[in-house]
Amino acid sequence: MPVYEPKDYEKVIKRIQQKIIANNIKMGECLSEEAITEFEKYCNIRLPEAYRMFLKRVGNGCDDCCLNRLEDIERKDLSHPFMLQDFWLWEEDDREADIIEQEMETNVYQGEIELANMGCGMSYNLIVSGKCRGEVWDFTDVGVQPCCERQDFFGWFELWLDEGEDADYFKDYVYE
Repeated sequence: MPVYEPKDYEKVIKRIQQKIIANNIKMGECLSEEAITEFEKYCNIRLPEAYRMFLKRVGNGCDDCCLNRLEDIERKDLSHPFMLQDFWLWEEDDREADIIEQEMETNVYQGEIELANMGCGMSYNLIVSGKCRGEVWDFTDVGVQPCCERQDFFGWFELWLDEGEDADYFKDYVYE
């Protein structure tokens, strides 16, 4: 699935709304522009437009897929960019542990918000600043990688709507 272009957002939103109704999924109440802006001001960023539209027109969180509500996302300065562009398995990194930890702190755990905690050290996070802004990445206790080879929020959520818990977010991903 590609990263959607802003010109396609309206039809993607309609398609997602129809799938939610067809699958009888209960979404959290939509948020106002003011509620979203308050979060953004506190965190020193503007959320990616697809996610903003989703919050305003589709819903704020979903228990069916463990999608966090905006108010449950940690409020912190998100203006420092997420620095990775490719996967990184720190478990296989041969450098000293303190160097790896420093790199994780400065390159990975900033400019991102946790969308869904899947348990067992795995979560799906939306990149909100940096070159991969707007993409959803898989975060684990051993490394990070983009989902569906450069998948954005709409595509990530729509794949879950289409395939549920059987969604394979890595079927298109090729390690280089």
